[in-house]
Amino acid sequence: MRNTNRITYDLNALVSTYNIDNIYEQYKRFEFLEKLGGYVNLNNSEVIELGSATGQMTEILSKIAKKVVAVDGSSDFIEIAQERVRNAKNVKFYKSYFEHLKLKETFDCLIMHHILEHVENPISLLSNIKTFLNMDSIVAISVPNAHALSRQLAVKMGLLSSVYELTDNDKHHGHYRVYDWKTLEGQVLASGLNIIGKHGLSFKLFSDKQNIEMLNAKIIAEEQIKGLWQLGDEFPGLAGAIMIVAKIIEG
Repeated sequence: MRNTNRITYDLNALVSTYNIDNIYEQYKRFEFLEKLGGYVNLNNSEVIELGSATGQMTEILSKIAKKVVAVDGSSDFIEIAQERVRNAKNVKFYKSYFEHLKLKETFDCLIMHHILEHVENPISLLSNIKTFLNMDSIVAISVPNAHALSRQLAVKMGLLSSVYELTDNDKHHGHYRVYDWKTLEGQVLASGLNIIGKHGLSFKLFSDKQNIEMLNAKIIAEEQIKGLWQLGDEFPGLAGAIMIVAKIIEG
């Protein structure tokens, strides 16, 4: 990940600012992987994960995938993630900006869970990742949805001037954009990938912070969260995040 537009991008400086080790974020990961499971058998797969952060997704993958290669640009994040999966024999880490990553091996599945919003040139990155793929490989991408019901509510409340406005938190975390379906689909297709599946993720009315508080207070529980997973696919235009599953275009 690299962001040269706003500040010198020190990925280690972001580590303490992220609140991604909580129950709501974990449900997001489970939803992503459950929907990905409709396209690839992870139990028999060698997986590369771009953006391992604190290793929460890496840990889940280590328990279900044959092999996991986790990549992050932050040495601090990698240290945290390595400690989390220290007993896993099937995980290997690389510290690298995604744009600079050089590997000779290919993988059955490539995961980018909330990564492209951090990347300055998504089409370039998506084009380059094809070196890690074969004709049968699956690419799974998720990004925030500009038209999420929660963002539309924020506009009605006067908290955002537009669903495309970057919040201070977005800017602090190095986000370049908030996606909509047209933008994400266009970038994926322009990179030479073929879209084989689309899903809405993290369907919600309230903010992540409020959902965390409601889960902790037992106002909502797993039953509500998993019901919302289904609504995400029924109303993908309003989901909190959007997910595309893709493959290399043959020929």
